[in-house]
Amino acid sequence: MYKIQAFDKIFLPIFYTMVFLLGLIGNLVVIAVMLRYKHTLTGTDTFILHLAIADILLVLTLPFWAVQAVLGWIFGDVFCKIIGSVFKINFYSSIFLLVCISFDRYLSIVHAVQMYKKHKTLLVHMSCLAVWGFCFLLSIPDLVLLQSVNEIRFNTIECLHNFSSNTARYWRATLRFLFHVVGFFLPFCVMLYCYVRIIVTLLSSQGFQKHKAMRVIIAVVVTFILCWAPYNVVLLTDTLVSFNVLNRNCDLDTQIDIGKSITSSLGYFHCCLNPFLYAFIGIKFRNNFLMLLNQIGCIGSQFVKKYLTPQRRNSTRSESGETTYSAL
Repeated sequence: MYKIQAFDKIFLPIFYTMVFLLGLIGNLVVIAVMLRYKHTLTGTDTFILHLAIADILLVLTLPFWAVQAVLGWIFGDVFCKIIGSVFKINFYSSIFLLVCISFDRYLSIVHAVQMYKKHKTLLVHMSCLAVWGFCFLLSIPDLVLLQSVNEIRFNTIECLHNFSSNTARYWRATLRFLFHVVGFFLPFCVMLYCYVRIIVTLLSSQGFQKHKAMRVIIAVVVTFILCWAPYNVVLLTDTLVSFNVLNRNCDLDTQIDIGKSITSSLGYFHCCLNPFLYAFIGIKFRNNFLMLLNQIGCIGSQFVKKYLTPQRRNSTRSESGETTYSAL
């Protein structure tokens, strides 16, 4: 156990500091660019804006977890509940916002129905508000159960779920069900269905290469899965051990604890990746970013003209109206 504690004291503060700086700066850039050119925002852009806000909320919790790795939890029960709940809200909101993006693109491309047209901004904001509200409801068990608990194995105080009551087994099962099924498996199935149908539709219409916006959206979804799937696998193993499906032993406990530290850190790192995906893949975002830098005097007009990428638009008309696709 002391090996795990020593590993966390070195690895977590360094990694969390890096993620905090990169995630905060990158997502603030995303928000600044999108708000500067908010008149051009599509429904998908608005969901990505909310995704950046969720990522910022997560990275703001990292200094607290870094301190816990070194000194234990020194911030009391109230902050334990708040910080732990912010983590859960971000986790759930990230994947549900990605589901909204996937469903929006599915309707637009497969059924030629643009659910979130520019003049229906109220609808997309209500959708985002519903996502945030639902995710807050999912975090209520964390608000109730998270406490500053004496972790006997490490002889330190940590912010953990307190399952000491008679209903501990019920609450543990409920939280793990929400995390595994509602927070990962079901949304993953929805996104997989949407993107398989989208790819089949684009291939049949010979338009796959033309819809460059799909590169950004698919990259965002795949990145989320690669970052959070390992943590779900480790946590599922811990769940099976907790309910005696797998035999508990010291070596397995050690591997699970180290696995939690590494894979949860990988999940946190997801906060840093979306801004880089937009910058290197998204034509619209990259162009707006260059123009913003030019407006504030960071780069010259000649540089902007040299690296500004022309945007091509493709239209698909249907009985329900006109649906336009453009690179993000």
